[in-house]
Amino acid sequence: MKVSIIIPVYNVAPYIKRCLDSVVAQTFQGFECILVDDCGTDNSVEIAKKYIDNYQGQIQFILIHHDKNLGLSAARNTGIRKATGEWLYFLDSDDALIPDSLTTLLALQNKYPDADFVQGNLLNENGEKSHYGFHNIPEYCNNPSTIESLMLSRVITSACNRLIKRSILIENNILFPIGMIHEDMYWVFFLSKYVHAAAFSNIGTYIYFTNEDSIMTAVRPATRIKRYTSRLKASEAYLTDIKTNNYKSHIRHQYLAVNLLSCLTELVPLRSIKHWIRFWGYILQIGSSNIRKITLYRVLFAMVLLPPACFFCGNSKYRWRVQNGIIRKI
Repeated sequence: MKVSIIIPVYNVAPYIKRCLDSVVAQTFQGFECILVDDCGTDNSVEIAKKYIDNYQGQIQFILIHHDKNLGLSAARNTGIRKATGEWLYFLDSDDALIPDSLTTLLALQNKYPDADFVQGNLLNENGEKSHYGFHNIPEYCNNPSTIESLMLSRVITSACNRLIKRSILIENNILFPIGMIHEDMYWVFFLSKYVHAAAFSNIGTYIYFTNEDSIMTAVRPATRIKRYTSRLKASEAYLTDIKTNNYKSHIRHQYLAVNLLSCLTELVPLRSIKHWIRFWGYILQIGSSNIRKITLYRVLFAMVLLPPACFFCGNSKYRWRVQNGIIRKI
């Protein structure tokens, strides 16, 4: 059984050695590790190349260069296409693995050979279970509706920290969306349609480090605009898929609603009339043309996204109340 670890590399000079150290330290050896150079502006790739050149061991390192910066999604897609492993594992270059990560996940895969992916739990930089980690999750599941619920509402929607069959991605063309932030949420939404069985380890196998310079934590207006416009673009794709397949499950509708609600987190600090009008126009459009069944909670949710409630729901305290009180009943 061959495993391919895929690591996009872009402006991570302070972290790339730590990441590669954790790869080399794996108790399971003999896998391939694909690094994709996405043309950053620092010396990340030089550090990685020097590290690989000095490495002597069983891991097969492969360094692939893009001709220009294409983004995280494109880098991961390049890794998927170039990988030769039966199983893929996505690792962000500013994070790290614990030494037994692959050993733990492969043992779970051997226990449940029909699983399409096996996922470990998440640790914070202090080695403790992260608040993003999962709790009270079954070790194995092959029920379609339960898998949908687990993937879209109970487990963090990240591509990282899971061994996943390469075949399920290739055969169903499950790639990451180019030019979009929150690409993991998009990817998991469509992946969940094809997963027939999955396994979860309560053991922490992945160390998530908070990087204040990352695009997910940046507070610059341009970044906020890109994050909220990406969510709108994703919402269109989710809604089209829901309508096309006539999904009866509430989970996918809730996923769409959470995505739209999260736009408020970016819009409130922007204080831009232009972007608010664009957002409200989109909400009114989908509300008038795409909602086939009107319910009390769908009306309440629409009200939350419009003035004056929307100005308050960008606050995390109110946003979580809406998620728990309204969206769960949509």
